[in-house]
Amino acid sequence: MKVRSTGLGNMEMTAGFTRIEPVENGFIIMEMHSSAPMAFRIRAALTGADLRHLMGIMLKNPLLTLKILGSMFERKNAKPVPKF
Repeated sequence: MKVRSTGLGNMEMTAGFTRIEPVENGFIIMEMHSSAPMAFRIRAALTGADLRHLMGIMLKNPLLTLKILGSMFERKNAKPVPKF
């Protein structure tokens, strides 16, 4: 995946999920590692409210949900990443 950070200027990093697992107190830890051009470890502690919010966004926008599901089965995405 492509990741951008406002703190790093206009730099675009390549990253991937390395871990998603439940931990104590109802949190779910999501960890990503960026590999290029710099190596970072990015961690987020998600709550049930965060996941409900994500599901709510997906349910309110079925076209977005279809695009997400469709992208899961693409063989290779050779298209350039749009500015975000």
